[in-house]
Amino acid sequence: MKKIIIYISIISLITSCELTEVLDNDPPNNLVSENVVKNETDAKALLNGAYTTITSRTNALYYMYSELIPSAMVGSMSQTGGGSINGQFSVNDILFDNFYVRDFWLIYYKVIDAANNSIKLTSQLTDSQITRAAKEEIIGEAHFLRAMATFDALRYFGQFFDSSSNLGVILRTEPSNFVTRNKARSTVAETYDQILSDIEIALEKAPEYSVSYRGSKTAAKALKAKVLLFQGKYEEAAATANEVINEGFVTLEPTFEEAFAKGLNSSEMILMTYRDENSDSEDNNRKRFYFGRVGSSWFTDLMEGDPRQQFTYSGSTVLKTNNVETYRPTYFMRLAEMYLLKAEGLAFSGASLEESSKPLNIIRNRAGIGDSQATTIDELKNDIFDEIARELAFENGSEWFAAIRFNKVMELKSTIISSNQFILPIPEEEINSNGAITLADQNPGYE
Repeated sequence: MKKIIIYISIISLITSCELTEVLDNDPPNNLVSENVVKNETDAKALLNGAYTTITSRTNALYYMYSELIPSAMVGSMSQTGGGSINGQFSVNDILFDNFYVRDFWLIYYKVIDAANNSIKLTSQLTDSQITRAAKEEIIGEAHFLRAMATFDALRYFGQFFDSSSNLGVILRTEPSNFVTRNKARSTVAETYDQILSDIEIALEKAPEYSVSYRGSKTAAKALKAKVLLFQGKYEEAAATANEVINEGFVTLEPTFEEAFAKGLNSSEMILMTYRDENSDSEDNNRKRFYFGRVGSSWFTDLMEGDPRQQFTYSGSTVLKTNNVETYRPTYFMRLAEMYLLKAEGLAFSGASLEESSKPLNIIRNRAGIGDSQATTIDELKNDIFDEIARELAFENGSEWFAAIRFNKVMELKSTIISSNQFILPIPEEEINSNGAITLADQNPGYE
């Protein structure tokens, strides 16, 4: 296991061979540093490899664990399979040697390394080897992917809720190798700064929005809104979310059901994973959640009588991610989230009850439950949290992180008694293989 970090750049290059027909690009053969990128086609293929790291059927850690793990931890899922080790998430008693945690950590850094290789090798191409426009867009998309993966690593492994904390994550901005592998943890503030720096490059260079399964300026702006919200920069977050709403590249579907039933044709998807009928067996593609099961909890009580319930789960089966129109979907960001993010940002930044209610009521009325009846900001905050859970359940950990942000997680789950349980342990493999990390750098509660 000590060789994992050393070889992560080699693994990311090999992963680029797993491209699906969705991306319509074949990577070059014999990928090594000397010949991996010699022209525009190679550069595009290498970037596609970064996406494949997220969507690979044989490496389902990013797109599946990002919902199974937080759903188990917050209780919107009562069963996620995998026996006692995976069951640790459901009871919020996770051990430092949990191999799901190890794999979760490694997949983020695998995406980061793939993005770093894409940025470095594409940047080295001359104008005779690649058009300037293509070069800029590839580099922009790669920075977006690095920002997203770094933000996700921070959300699960760093004290994202405390900007003054020293416990951020390891910032990797160049390909991992024998020279660069030993790197200390950065602070939370430094981690946020790096994420936002990458986002700014994506906003400048990434392509305009065209499809929901690729990074874009719109996706970068939506990610920026989320990052600002997690930082507690509520007014800026609300304003940025409002920009996404008003740009017009994505629009709300008329109904909640259509947001998912239309698959890739859904007008409100900002970023989602996608595979097609040629990528995997039909059964495996549509049975997306495998072990994930909905059970009786605060979440099912909240969903009782809500019109969205029938399109969210049936019995114990999650329906959103088993939609027959979309193969193996993970919903990273969609426009409905921007409306709710705007409402949250306004409510926490001191805006009026009326102003804060408007974006919330747009989503509530689409769902058919009418305007919020809140008469105070505190009541409205409760309504916003409830709406996040009902609207965004099983979408990239939305309900878990909202429960933390709204300070509700301990009342929702009796097994959570400390903020130490908000984040996962740094895997022992990272501590053993990274010379700049010691046991003293482990997250509190896992020593």
